[in-house]
Amino acid sequence: MVIKKGAVIWTHLVNPSRAELAAIQQEHHIHPVILDELSQPSARSKVEIYDHSMFIVYHLPIFDMGDRASRKGEIDMLITEQGVITVAYENLEPIRVIAEKIDSDPHYKERVLGKNSVRLLYDIVEACLAYSLRQLRHIEEKVEYIRVRMFKEQEQDLVKIISYVKRDLLSYYLITRAQASIFNSLNKVGPQFFGEGSAIYFSDLEGDFLKVLQLCENYKETTEAFESTNAQLLNIKMTKVMQRFSVLAFLTFPIMVFLALFTIDTISRPIVGKTPYDFWILAGIVVGATAIMTAIFSRKGWL
Repeated sequence: MVIKKGAVIWTHLVNPSRAELAAIQQEHHIHPVILDELSQPSARSKVEIYDHSMFIVYHLPIFDMGDRASRKGEIDMLITEQGVITVAYENLEPIRVIAEKIDSDPHYKERVLGKNSVRLLYDIVEACLAYSLRQLRHIEEKVEYIRVRMFKEQEQDLVKIISYVKRDLLSYYLITRAQASIFNSLNKVGPQFFGEGSAIYFSDLEGDFLKVLQLCENYKETTEAFESTNAQLLNIKMTKVMQRFSVLAFLTFPIMVFLALFTIDTISRPIVGKTPYDFWILAGIVVGATAIMTAIFSRKGWL
């Protein structure tokens, strides 16, 4: 448990035990419904008002190196006028950054804990948005990697890379897009809960959230465009391969028919058995016919 004290008291818990939750409930008179929410991760994001407190469930995308995709991290926030309780189910960088800054910078501590809880709420959510923005950097690097190699005869390798990027982007987008309801709700109920002077904080948070979402959508559209282009390049290659096989089949088919005629057991067969050089004559005819057809196909650009 981490506790930071000023005019506002910030209490942070990671994977809280029943004893910790019971102590928090006794001290802050938490609504039983909220206590149940704090005991385990929640499936959806939300903003709810209980008596004189605001409860927020916020999810942020975290890149999983093993799975090579974004997963959901959660911060639950219970806010009163002079106190903030945050609960996470793992150690999260945004919380750590704010806690360290409070300890190292007295002016920052006074700014976020000196008046009321709206500034601390603003800084926590802002830190989560900044973290989400940084989580997009590895996607940006991969998108740039795809762009550089798009026309360098690496289409088959790019198919797998693009698939991984699309999966990561989709998981990131689904997590981030679901938070839109939080910022819409905060814009509506935040000024009512904290006072009209707090409206600028929630308006700024929504603007920063839209920047993250817009950047994610841009990468999503760019990756889809690269996928389409890469598929077209692969189709062109496959078309060329099929064209060559078709030409090869057309080259060999007449020759096979020609040679098959001489294998028919008839009374009279021209050339065959008529001269000691019949094999070389037939071979010459085949080679000559192949050379003529190859020259014709090359001249027409089919080869």
